[in-house]
Amino acid sequence: MTDRYLELATSGDAAGKKVGRLPRSIPLQDLRDLGHPASPIKAIRAKCIECSGGSMAEARLCHLTHCALWAFRMGHNPFFGKTSEAEAETPTNHAESSSDSSA
Repeated sequence: MTDRYLELATSGDAAGKKVGRLPRSIPLQDLRDLGHPASPIKAIRAKCIECSGGSMAEARLCHLTHCALWAFRMGHNPFFGKTSEAEAETPTNHAESSSDSSA
């Protein structure tokens, strides 16, 4: 990290120490040039792949359901756009209702 992305903290426990600047104070192109993903979901996906030894397949197979990022590991927000009806319907319920209607 170069010093241009650091500043001296003026208060708190870190007062007088170098800390990372707030990302909003850094030009967008600089953030892109540093390789930072453009969205939080892409950043989470990149972190999950990194955690999985650089393997997209291993990120998919991740079993660490207690991890705060686990639900987002595939690069999608599973909570976005769901309705309570869709959440209530599980694959098992769907299969049962399909077989009931065909009887």
